[in-house]
Amino acid sequence: MRIFLAIIYCFMNLAGCTDAQNRTLVATSKENGVTTLESLTEVRMRRARFACEASTSGQCHYTAFDGGKEVRAFALAVSEERLVDGLPPGFTLCVTVTATRVSPDCRPT
Repeated sequence: MRIFLAIIYCFMNLAGCTDAQNRTLVATSKENGVTTLESLTEVRMRRARFACEASTSGQCHYTAFDGGKEVRAFALAVSEERLVDGLPPGFTLCVTVTATRVSPDCRPT
């Protein structure tokens, strides 16, 4: 039965019926050996789960971009998680400890 399911999944993948954008994004920043920012984002089947693990400011500030255009910005408190649907495939992400506007290359503007 497992082999049969593997074959079906293989054909679905070849036909484009599965999400090839599944990925995990980790943002970590340390200063003098102390973690100042830690965030985990998992993208599965066009649903992203954002988790703020640590931040010296008490919040992780997220900005999602699609081809250089900002599509979503929000903040989470430490230990908070959020599910977000509808982000474009292949979006890029910047995570900061402060609420500053950033460019698509994650530099303050």
